[in-house]
Amino acid sequence: PYDEMVEPTCAAMQAPVEAEPAAPLKTVRKAVKRRGWLIAGLIACLVAALIFGVFARLTKPIVIHSAEEAFTDVAVEAPAIPIVAAEDGTIPRELNEQLYIIVQPGSDSSESGQADPYQDIQLFVLYQKNSDGTMEPVNGADLTDGEISISDPINRILKLTVRPGVTLLAERTGAEISFYAYTTQWVKMVPQTGKENETIEVTLSGVDAVFFEPYDNTDHEILYQREGYPVEAGFALPRLVLNYYFLMALAGTAILALVWFVLRLCKKEKGARVLGVLLILAGSFVIAFLAAGFPATTIAPARELAFVLVIALLLIGAGLCGRKLLKKE
Repeated sequence: PYDEMVEPTCAAMQAPVEAEPAAPLKTVRKAVKRRGWLIAGLIACLVAALIFGVFARLTKPIVIHSAEEAFTDVAVEAPAIPIVAAEDGTIPRELNEQLYIIVQPGSDSSESGQADPYQDIQLFVLYQKNSDGTMEPVNGADLTDGEISISDPINRILKLTVRPGVTLLAERTGAEISFYAYTTQWVKMVPQTGKENETIEVTLSGVDAVFFEPYDNTDHEILYQREGYPVEAGFALPRLVLNYYFLMALAGTAILALVWFVLRLCKKEKGARVLGVLLILAGSFVIAFLAAGFPATTIAPARELAFVLVIALLLIGAGLCGRKLLKKE
């Protein structure tokens, strides 16, 4: 009886045991590694987007709305040279190796007298004495039979002394020059002590007027105006183009979110997956605008758009990584 009891047991022990189905170890390792790369990509994209967003905010141009805030001094100056008028108003005489004549603005004829009584004068160098004692005409001067003609006057200069931390930009339209100034949040946060004021010189040759544009719907300020030149009131508007891009991204995100929600309710999983990717794209641009380019009204649209594109691409990468991590396998 004992042998009869043992024999079936040994036979049962020798029978092959069917193993439960399990994923190969190699497949498991590959999935873990893939998940680690997705997490690393998600974190890297989010951190990079945060860094770019903070940098964009700190360096975003903040418009300065008055010339008093932008400049410490605005002055129109003539070249610092000695002045002597002709005794009879036409023939100049010599002083310090050079000959000069004084001409009132808007006048074609010379006038006699010393320099002190005159204001806003234009100066013309006529002749300069060479080392050998001969007189050489300069600036196209021509002295014939007591008559003087001048082709190249010495022009006055507009000197703009810019405050530390202020960036000055210029636009020219014909004979008019418009300046606008901006600073940044970083400059406001960091004291500008020890920095010297920068002086910008504008030659007023062929210039009728120089303006400072406040960019806040107020009239421009006149820094220089040629005598007799009529100046009309006007103002410059900030660039509004980025507002349209922001509204397009916002509207697209709202529409895609609504369609995606409807597809989910209708259990259209394939369509919902496609819409989910498009929703990540549109939503990333909205977040990028809010992070770097909002308010979208700006004087530097190219700069703002570049930051928005970079941050949006990083957010798209983070969104796709997160979508892969949440996807059921």
